[in-house]
Amino acid sequence: MKPQFQQRFQIYKISSQPDLNGQFADPRLAAVAPGQIITGIELHLDTDAPFLLRGRCHRVSYDSLETKTQVGIQNLGLRFAGPDQNFFSSQFIPQNLVMPYGGQGGAWKPVTPQVLYPAGSQLVVEIQNTGTSTLTNLELYWLGVKLYPWGTVQAYTYPKKFKQIPFVYPINPMTSGNPDGMIQNLAPTDQRLAQIFQVLNDADFVVRYGQAGPSFAPFGLEVFVTLRDESDKAFSNAPCHVEVLFGPSNGNYQCGGVTIPAIGTGNFQPSVIFPEIYVPTSHQLKYDISRADGAYAGSATIPDYPINLVGAKVYPQ
Repeated sequence: MKPQFQQRFQIYKISSQPDLNGQFADPRLAAVAPGQIITGIELHLDTDAPFLLRGRCHRVSYDSLETKTQVGIQNLGLRFAGPDQNFFSSQFIPQNLVMPYGGQGGAWKPVTPQVLYPAGSQLVVEIQNTGTSTLTNLELYWLGVKLYPWGTVQAYTYPKKFKQIPFVYPINPMTSGNPDGMIQNLAPTDQRLAQIFQVLNDADFVVRYGQAGPSFAPFGLEVFVTLRDESDKAFSNAPCHVEVLFGPSNGNYQCGGVTIPAIGTGNFQPSVIFPEIYVPTSHQLKYDISRADGAYAGSATIPDYPINLVGAKVYPQ
């Protein structure tokens, strides 16, 4: 039976920076002092569709290129409310007890049962810094799906009969000067808008997860991506850190002073995109990428920054 609504992958972010519409920043999250409690943090949801919350995670800025640690991330207490403004807990819940590493790298905390927020409603959050270190540039991420009436947003899907093979696409075109499809010469302070990912003309492609960042020096610490569909509609309300949207590809993932072994050469657990993003033959996705490492001592231009989209090629039969 066909579901009542069409689901579309969506990430909402709350941070000290404005969203893509230049609104709804909370400057208090730029520096959360030890012991500080912040109430009345509001996420204003888009008015175009209801939102089903299915997972969440958080992060803070890395401290330095030398240690690559998100200082104090294990010391966040949090509680949040449903659309009726009733909180799901009476006290702040230590987040290190419910999700590892802030939920990054695909380890985000599932929200079950899922919570339905009507279009244009608010998600209210309260936090506490339970540690002795300041939380710098705290970002709160909320993952799920938007619900649309069928046919109102772009959504390609599988043919009735098909074959598929696993496949990895670099996000940039492969050329003689860039045979691996890397993002080239990503400067310490950089912003590139309206970049194009295009599927070749031999088969459709379905995106199931992604992997970002080099496993070699120089590293990028504060790299953000906004992923968009072919009609330029974003899958998030704000740029998402690559370790939330995709997952890091360096051999060891460090967060909160803890090192997590990777599987092979990839991130230990990719950040799954659900529902999948189906891109037909010769069609496109768009993305913006930015890097904000200019303040870090020793930061350098990254000659080759890989972002790979992982899924399958689909062949109609």
